[in-house]
Amino acid sequence: MIVQCDVLVIGGGAAAGRAAIEAHDQGSSVAVVMKGAFGTSGASAFKIAEIAGYNVADGLVDPADNPDTHFSDIMRAAAGMADPELAKILTEGAIDSLRGLEQMNIPFHQDDDGKYMEVLGCFATKPRMHLIPGHAEPIVHAQKEAISNRQIPVYEWMFLTKFLVDDNRIAGAIGINREGELTIFHTKAIIMGTGGAGQLFSYNINPADITGDGYSIGFKAGAELVNMEFMQAGPGLIYPCKNMFNSWLWALHPKVTNGLGEEFIHKYLPPGMTLEMCMDLRSGHYPFSSYDGSQWIDIAIQSEIKEGRASKHGGVYVDFTDINIDKLLKKKRGEELNRSWNITVNWLIENRKLDLRKTRVEVAILGHAINGGLLIDDKAETRVSGLFAAGETAGGPHGADRLGGNMILTCQVYAKIAGHSAANFAKNNELIPLPHDQIEEETVRYRVLRSINGSIKPHHIKKELQEIMWRHVLVIRGEDSLTIALEKLRSLREKCQSQMIVSNNKELMNAIEAENLILVGEIITRAALLRKETRGSHFRVDFPSRNDKEFLYRIASHMQGDNIEHRTLESEKEWVRSYPYEIVHA
Repeated sequence: MIVQCDVLVIGGGAAAGRAAIEAHDQGSSVAVVMKGAFGTSGASAFKIAEIAGYNVADGLVDPADNPDTHFSDIMRAAAGMADPELAKILTEGAIDSLRGLEQMNIPFHQDDDGKYMEVLGCFATKPRMHLIPGHAEPIVHAQKEAISNRQIPVYEWMFLTKFLVDDNRIAGAIGINREGELTIFHTKAIIMGTGGAGQLFSYNINPADITGDGYSIGFKAGAELVNMEFMQAGPGLIYPCKNMFNSWLWALHPKVTNGLGEEFIHKYLPPGMTLEMCMDLRSGHYPFSSYDGSQWIDIAIQSEIKEGRASKHGGVYVDFTDINIDKLLKKKRGEELNRSWNITVNWLIENRKLDLRKTRVEVAILGHAINGGLLIDDKAETRVSGLFAAGETAGGPHGADRLGGNMILTCQVYAKIAGHSAANFAKNNELIPLPHDQIEEETVRYRVLRSINGSIKPHHIKKELQEIMWRHVLVIRGEDSLTIALEKLRSLREKCQSQMIVSNNKELMNAIEAENLILVGEIITRAALLRKETRGSHFRVDFPSRNDKEFLYRIASHMQGDNIEHRTLESEKEWVRSYPYEIVHA
């Protein structure tokens, strides 16, 4: 089957939906493709937490807040690794994007006066993070309705596996559905909103379909990946339910013990740092970061699990059953923290049947989101003509650390830009002929995968990959661990080529996902090896200090033949001097 359209949008989440609406409203014929069902496919609709943050510097809580201050916070957290032009576009588009969500009747938490509740997000200096109940699911459902009303065709359960490119210009894409039927999309432009690669790690808070497909397929088509060594990881509940462990919970100073019943975090702390101080610092941001001394909690938890002192279900025990709310209220942000605690407690009771006040939980360090992605310009276009990206698939607006509440904002702002740019591209360009040699090459690939006379199921390959990445690449990195990971990833790739068995269409898709994940894992690991310093979310135990003299640049990876190559994008020293990387709140 061949489907023809002006703009092909890939993904089922907040970025893809916004891009499809914009491209359609600009006059393009649009088709939407996703691996799963619309409304449940992708990370946006996956309820990993009680709320989603959405940063808008509207000055409601602090009149001194504005887009310039928001920009300053991004650049400070980025530690020289964000593109300032892309960050500026993000902050300037935030208020308009909020108006767009209001028009779609997206609910936000409000205070008793009916005003938006705005809290201090991760790495921010002003309370600008608006709170959406139920994560980003309300956005996905509203966009689904808008797409349906526009009669935009949606192809569910369709896995695109290759972009068709001729002379660095998009011609189309090829994929298969659940029945193994081949579909070719003949299009002028493609927008990727396929999310990240959270399934790289055995502990993660991503749905099963977030397997780095956009990174891998875009990369193999000729696009570059940037900042892939920087990512978000952090504590998460793994038992009796799975949920994000939001940062404010550390402000209550819960009791943390390993599987042997021992309190252990204090053993990892540097001189002069108390457990209470470390927890207070950790309450300021969800993701792991090396910048303020809070990192020792994550390092301690990860180390205890790796060294065999895990709790019954593979984490550590965290106990809130004896907390002192009065003590919480006396803190600098006491009222705000108390409101956040109540939101968390009530949401977990209602949605997870868990009362944190009565039940000890098990927690591990989980992979969350990639701060990098496909390198884009101010039009959201990659270096492949006609190929655009938005949301977590795109790299550039974020750096070494990312503000909490900026990712879903990025989905909305850059998806609108991508939709507008792709529609303009389609207006000004004709369809180019489909490269039939590439179509044949991909169909041969399917046949080869189906014919490997092996014994290892694709999902076993995935599990082995996840263990490698969680054990050797997440949070604690060093020359030895990263080198081991790289060697194991190369061995795993060989297993895919010679020892895997694919006996049905579902396993064929799993096999291709495994190949995509292995490639992305190798790119992340190689970038982490190249950056011999510690910066933000990238922590090198063998190079524990930041080194602006030698590493004030971003790493961009690209394909050269069959090899992964790298180049550096120098950071403007003036941006780094203007926004020093420092503790902004404790």
